Amino acid sequence: MNAWLARNLVYRPATWLRGERVFGLLRRYEASQWWSEAELRRLQEDALGRILRHALRHSRHYAALGREAGLDAERADAGDLTRLPLLTKPDLVEHAAAIDVARWPGTYSWKTTGGSLGVPVRLKKDRSATAAEQAASWRSYGWYGVRPGDRQARFWGTALGARARLRFRAIDWVLNRDRFSAFAFSREDLRGYYRRLVESRPAWAYGYVSMLVQFADFCREEKLPLEALGVGAVVTTSEVLAPGDRERICAAFGAPVYNEYGCGEVGAILYECERGTLHLMAENLWVELIPDPTESRPDAHRLVLTDLHNRATPLLRYDVGDRVVPAAGCACGRGLPAFREVFGRAYDFVEAADGRRFHGEFFLYHLEEARDAGMPILQAQFVQERPDRLRVRIVPGPGYREEDGATLARRLARESGERFEVATETVGGLEREASGKLRLIRALPAPRGGPSVGRTPQDRAERGAG
Repeated sequence: MNAWLARNLVYRPATWLRGERVFGLLRRYEASQWWSEAELRRLQEDALGRILRHALRHSRHYAALGREAGLDAERADAGDLTRLPLLTKPDLVEHAAAIDVARWPGTYSWKTTGGSLGVPVRLKKDRSATAAEQAASWRSYGWYGVRPGDRQARFWGTALGARARLRFRAIDWVLNRDRFSAFAFSREDLRGYYRRLVESRPAWAYGYVSMLVQFADFCREEKLPLEALGVGAVVTTSEVLAPGDRERICAAFGAPVYNEYGCGEVGAILYECERGTLHLMAENLWVELIPDPTESRPDAHRLVLTDLHNRATPLLRYDVGDRVVPAAGCACGRGLPAFREVFGRAYDFVEAADGRRFHGEFFLYHLEEARDAGMPILQAQFVQERPDRLRVRIVPGPGYREEDGATLARRLARESGERFEVATETVGGLEREASGKLRLIRALPAPRGGPSVGRTPQDRAERGAG
């Protein structure tokens, strides 16, 4: 689709009809990125006071915490935030109903997120928060010469159910993007992706690091002139972008590569500018940095975030489980807080005996479908015992039946093309890593020198938005 038509006759009306004032916010964010740090901080503190008072008044969870902390729901301000405890992902799972604030139907959408807990988490996001997230992303993509409506090649997960597939196709059409499945990695698949790129001529590419690396390597091995297609920029997300990966993607596409970091619960968090610095989406997020040094990174901090706009599911002092290394500033001149590095939780892929790779999202999509079908699975972990054998360790909820596990096993075997023999077992709990975290995937090492297993993505699962 022509970019101008996609931007002005499809995407702009679609956001307006949903009550998401993306383009108005985009103009504001394009201006506010150049504000001083002090001006941005005043903007954040005003928004922080408003969301804090809203949560104390209308969320049962935060109202109870506020009473314990002696907070006045009518007078609380930004300085009172740290009187509340941190919110972890297990807290969000356990207290989701109490955290949620009643909203009229049609004023919010559901977002489903995954990650190290091994089970999807659903939360509501109101229209203003969704618009703010999109505006911050488009503002940042503009640093790379990308505008709303520009044709995108999206290397991402695909829906499994028929209804979800139709929904994803509609979203892709509105956003003028062509989706390339992260669940299909055979050489035939990759060759087909190249043919589709030749036809669609995207302005930019976006997707998982591991998939973009494998596609880039394939094109170079097959001497397919990917760089001749004129892709202007490649944006990577969901996994750590190692220097070697950046070089391989850049060489194959003949385009600069930029890094994006976020999580499904709050959306985009950091974007890399043209100077290579990661910048916080300060108009949308309040950040607290808790010193948490490691032997190799003595200046590391735990990242704790407050979403300044989501009034449907307020997230105050949310510990996302990742660490960052702050930077003193950036020569680009933006007042947005700067960071040098982000690192965090483990999230693998599984490689079958024939070389077909299955991203962690593949397993999370199936867990989401199982839960939507009524299977009471609290947590799950996928253990690759042999190249052709998987064991699913399930923490069952009330009403779980052995047939539930058998159904999930059959579905995984079928959707993997019978590449795996799948067995299930129920357990009382999942073993944690030495770091205290849970891993969704325990995979065998990549057998043929492919991308290393355990690339620690930032869990920007966007199953709520396709």
